[in-house]
Amino acid sequence: MYTAKRIPFRIIAPFAWKAVLFFALYSFVVCALYAWADWKFMAIPFVPIATIGTAVAFYIGFKSNSSYERLWEARRIWGSLVNASRSWGILVMDYICPLNANEYYSSADLYRIQQLLIYRHIAYLNALRIQLRSRPIWQEENIGANIVEKQHAFNQGQLDKELSLFLHDDEVEYFVNRQNPATQIIKCQSKQLRELRAAGLISEYYHAEMERLLMEFYSQQGGAERIKSFPFPRQYAFFSYLFVMIFVAILPFGLLTEMSKVGPLHFWLTVPFYTVIAWVFYTMEVVGDTSENPFENSINDIPMTAICRNIEIDLREMLGETDLPQRVQAVDNILM
Repeated sequence: MYTAKRIPFRIIAPFAWKAVLFFALYSFVVCALYAWADWKFMAIPFVPIATIGTAVAFYIGFKSNSSYERLWEARRIWGSLVNASRSWGILVMDYICPLNANEYYSSADLYRIQQLLIYRHIAYLNALRIQLRSRPIWQEENIGANIVEKQHAFNQGQLDKELSLFLHDDEVEYFVNRQNPATQIIKCQSKQLRELRAAGLISEYYHAEMERLLMEFYSQQGGAERIKSFPFPRQYAFFSYLFVMIFVAILPFGLLTEMSKVGPLHFWLTVPFYTVIAWVFYTMEVVGDTSENPFENSINDIPMTAICRNIEIDLREMLGETDLPQRVQAVDNILM
């Protein structure tokens, strides 16, 4: 996520300069053929081109709005996970307490249970983050066994490293070998709650309340996975790009006509005006593309690493810990 108010030129330039150069050269060639080769037939009425441009602008607007809705829904999902995670911490600390303990459990035993439930939840959030940031197979140019195998191995290594910070080795080994580790972590949480209920450490009502919160985690996880696994419909994305390219291709011929009305040599104004207009339409298309998938390690991503770290700090403070990690800071105004 980009955090600054304005995007500097050093970030815009790398993706913009090639398009700007192409548009300038293309319009220059059109003007040169019009003037030096005397291809006067290249100047066509601007009205049909303007009509196409209006339609393209509406279509790009639809695509941009749809892309933004996917981005904003993803942010709402992680906002809900923040709220539910804090609620989970409160329930763990308040429901599993000495008031509910029997003679077989000391205060230290209860603290270890609280710590395990909270640490396992932090592991769940990081597992979900890693799963969402893995590249889906439909984005790969070559779909084959080697790509799938390499991708799975990379995720497994990263999961092993992250989960080892919060879980015992036997749990880490079990979870990293599952197809959906985050789902299995919640299942393990539910299993432990059932055991606590059987041991009499939590009442039936408390058990139901905590299980309801686990279902909320599943619900939000499913919403994030829906965005991740279902790409922006290609018919909308592809034809938006195609329509922009068609409009950009025919625009200079209409501008020739309009600029020639000003004066004999004013048709050369087609170059700067066309470059600006074409770049604006092209950039609108690019903005829509970069907002389609909010979990792809890009500058416009949801800052899941920062969110997970903030939740970790909150929950570990509830445990009474003081040796806490630092909050994730933006690097070059980019927060991941």
